[in-house]
Formats: sequence, C-alpha cells, structure tokens
Amino acid sequence: MTESQAQLCPDPVRMTTRSDERKKAARAYLGPDPRFPGLASPAYRGVIDAYHGEAGVPMDEPAAAALNAAWAELMTRTQPEEYLDGALYDKKQPVVLRKLAAEQLFQRLSAPAPGLSGVRIDLSEVIVCPYSSTVLLEEAVATIARPGGVLVCPEGYYKSASVHVAKYELRMVASAATPDAQFKIDPRALAATLEHHARQGDLCGVLLTLPGNPVVARYSVEELIEIGRVLIAARVPVICDMSFDLLVDDHIPIAAVTVPTADGPVRLYDHVLTITGNSKAYNAFGPCKLGAACTGDKAWLARVRNRLQVACQRETTHLVRATIEHTTEEYLVRNRRAMRAQIDRACGLLEGINTRAGAELLRPLGARQGMFLTVEFEAALLAAAGVRTSSELEDLLLTVAGIDCVALDRTGSPRPAVRLNVVAPRFGPGREDPELIGELFDRLACLVLRMRDGLRYRDALLERRIPEMAAAS
Repeated sequence: MTESQAQLCPDPVRMTTRSDERKKAARAYLGPDPRFPGLASPAYRGVIDAYHGEAGVPMDEPAAAALNAAWAELMTRTQPEEYLDGALYDKKQPVVLRKLAAEQLFQRLSAPAPGLSGVRIDLSEVIVCPYSSTVLLEEAVATIARPGGVLVCPEGYYKSASVHVAKYELRMVASAATPDAQFKIDPRALAATLEHHARQGDLCGVLLTLPGNPVVARYSVEELIEIGRVLIAARVPVICDMSFDLLVDDHIPIAAVTVPTADGPVRLYDHVLTITGNSKAYNAFGPCKLGAACTGDKAWLARVRNRLQVACQRETTHLVRATIEHTTEEYLVRNRRAMRAQIDRACGLLEGINTRAGAELLRPLGARQGMFLTVEFEAALLAAAGVRTSSELEDLLLTVAGIDCVALDRTGSPRPAVRLNVVAPRFGPGREDPELIGELFDRLACLVLRMRDGLRYRDALLERRIPEMAAAS
C-alpha cells in the first residue's frame, strides 16, 4: 500500500467502531439460537467465536497452586515477612515485579538467539503497571503525541490499537507489508512512509507489533537489522508491542539487535520501548495480570513512569508474583507445541477446502505459530460475491456461516483476509474447545463453495433478513 493509498483508507477508529457495532447488531438479528449450514450438517447451532484473543488453556499447575496459596495468605493475613518490605512491594514500582519482568517476561531480550548477545537489562530500565500492558501502551503513546500528529504502524497491527492511539489526537498510518504470504514488514515501504511524514512535519513515532498480531512473521537477524536501519534513520521514538513473544518459537526481539552504522554500532534497545505482559503466555487473569516495559532510553522511560498514577497494591503484587514465579518453562514450551499442532491442523483443513473447490481460494498468511490463522480469500471469489472489503467479508462470515472473526482492515491492511482464533474457538467465554475447529472449517467450506457457485453477499443478507452494513466513512 502506497502513502497515497494509506491516505484514502477509512479512519481506523471509525473502522473499529463500525465493526464492533455491526457485530452487536448482526447478533441481535440472528437471534438467540441461530442455525448455519455446513457440509456435514445442514443446521449447526450458535455462533463460533473465533474473534477473541485468549489461548483457552488453564494456568500452569504449580502457578495455580502458588496463586491459591497467595490468596489464602491474603485472606488470612498470614503473608510472609517480605510482604512488609517497602521496596520489594513498593506501591509505585515494586522491585519484585520489575525483577521478574526483566528475567522472565523479557528473557529473550537477554538471550535472543545463538550467537546474538542481546542486552543486559538493568532494573532501572524496567517499569511495571497493574492489570494490563495496554495501560503502558497508552502512556507511552501519550509521551510522544501531539495534536494532528501521525504514528506510523506497519500493516497488520493489533485490531484495537487505533482506539488507544486516538485518545491522544494521533492518527495511525500504515506502511505496507510485503505482498507475499509471509506478510513481513517491508523496510522500503516503512522508510518511504516515515520520510513522507517527516517532510510534512507530523511524524511522532512508530508502533510495531512483533511478534505479529494478526500475522506472525519470522525475521532473520539480517532482516531485523535492515528494519533497524530505517528506524534509526527516522530519529523518532519506537514503541514495540511484544505481548505475543512467548507464544511463538525463536522470536528475536527487535530491541535485542545491534545495528552497524557508519558512526559505529547502535543498540536498538536504546531507541525502542518494548511492552509486554503476562496475560497471553502465562494465561494470567484479572488481578494476576501486569504490564511491563523496558528500554535503554532512561529519559523516555522516566516520562512514561511519571504518568503511571495507578498504584500496585501489595495484594496485587503478591498475586502477580505467585503467577510468574511458578510458571515453568516446560509449560510455555508445551503450549507452544500444542498451538503449532493446532495451526498445522487448521492449515490442513483449509487446504482441504481448496482441494474440494479445485482452486486456491484460501491462502494462509505468515508463519504457523501463535493462536491465530489469518486467511486471505481469492480476490475474484470475493468480487463475484459482491464483497468489496475485509469488513464485508467479516460480516459475511458472521451472518451466513456463524463465524465471528477479525477483518484485516481493522489492522491497517487492505488484504481481503480475516483473522481466526483456531487454537481456542468457543461458543462463549470459558467454553473454549480446540475440537470446534472441525465445525468451524466445515461451516467455512460450505460458505466458500456456495460463493463459488454464485452466492452473493447482498442476497445472503436478504435470506437472513439482515440489513446491509453501513458504508465506511
């Protein structure tokens, strides 16, 4: 996508809001017990939620046991002596959580890959906040924002990032990914977008999502260095959302890379603020969650820290500590292995649809890692069905197949594609079931074959007596 194309894209905040509102309206039209056709069954019941971002697995058993013990200590006022330590359990920046973040949540910054030295993280370079890494993301954005400014985000960012960024009167502009199925950051497109906005005088910074969400892409050290050269040349702050780090194998954090330049080696760690949390890989919830950030730019970190006014209550620190300290490496490895197997299974089912159709109508994007499978639909198939955007594709899947998913235009991408949670599809919160993947792809197969045989989006809505979606503005 060129810069001129980016300027013509609908406002990302309106896109996100329209998607959320349409989903609510569509579900209301569908009613409490909707039926949807598949190939194996003419009347599957209910909407499959493949939209959400949970892995659907329980916490590690040792972590759960430690958490129960921590709850009991709090309830019975039998906390250990160190609970009274004013530094360890400091209500602003508890040392115990900063240390755990440095050693566990940011472990790959210190040991990114064989032969790559990474960075030694000092506790003075780490800050934490209770409950959510999104709080840190918002405060980081606030430190670089100015009204009318632009935050450049490579195509394929977090589906709700635009809402958080818009709070500070910033506009998100996407730079194009590579046009192939790898869906990687294109350094040349990123450089062109940054240079354009630098000339306009509205460039405030860069927001990266690595590993990707919706699409996980694998980068070599050489590729990261090439991207790093672009970021250094731009001379702007860089925020990296690394929340999915420990859900994938062999991820090299971009902040762990040192870039050779004519003026000597430059650590990206000193230019990138990396943000993560424990909600994904550790499957933490509610009061057991935290956000963490680190960077070698201590002045920037101090500005973010000064904006954090929500205290880390000692009780929260105690629960978060139990969760992180007792989650084992074996648990993380086991979950990654299970996710890869599920993604492989989903890709096999997708290929089965193509085989049955006799054409490559569906194409998976990115690496087979993480909890999502992003599926790109053949452009000719969508054109024949009267589907013009991924938002309309998202709506078609929900209203006609009963599959709730994420349109890629919510992530700054013009690709005719959707993101599916194939690791933990569900009929509702707490009802995640990996085995639902079979039904999900059977519904999808039925829809795709009906589209191939002439089904049109508008006619399908009429069949359901659902009005058309409002146009994007």
